[in-house]
Amino acid sequence: MKFLVFLVFALGFLLVVGPGFTQDAATLLQDAAVLVTEGKLEEAQALVEEAYLALWNKAPLTCPVYLFVEGEPEFFGVYRERPSRSFVAGETMHVYAKPKNYTILKEDNIYHVYLSLSYSVYDKDGKYLGGEDPWENFRYVTYAPTFELFLSLSFSFELDPGEYTLEITVEDKLSDKETSFKLPFKRL
Repeated sequence: MKFLVFLVFALGFLLVVGPGFTQDAATLLQDAAVLVTEGKLEEAQALVEEAYLALWNKAPLTCPVYLFVEGEPEFFGVYRERPSRSFVAGETMHVYAKPKNYTILKEDNIYHVYLSLSYSVYDKDGKYLGGEDPWENFRYVTYAPTFELFLSLSFSFELDPGEYTLEITVEDKLSDKETSFKLPFKRL
């Protein structure tokens, strides 16, 4: 029943956003709804997953979760948020970020993700102090679509005491998608 409710909600969403959003996903979800009524749940699930991938690839790239953390996170969704945004000289700043809607390119039975990151540091008045573009590249090749990626980033800056902002830009190299986020911090 929950599955059917999800399908009805998803179909309604596609009707609201309009036919230009992605006709393929709407058709896949309609076909999945028919399969559910016929009791063919595994086949319906495969179509829903295909529709989810189509919607994921069409939606804009975002980073809904980004924060300073204690130590380097090792797994998706597993981190300890740092209670303070203040850092002493020489201390490494660890950032956890969760990108969403990056392009997942399917070639034969292999899926590709390719993200490029850059960063900039600004003082409290917004003056650019430095950065790197590009700074890091993340490439993933998998046998199934990967929707649960996280970025574990570490920074160590030689800065005078004061207030600063770290801006991180995530560029999807398989499309024209890009997003950025800012983390204010204080150097003690």
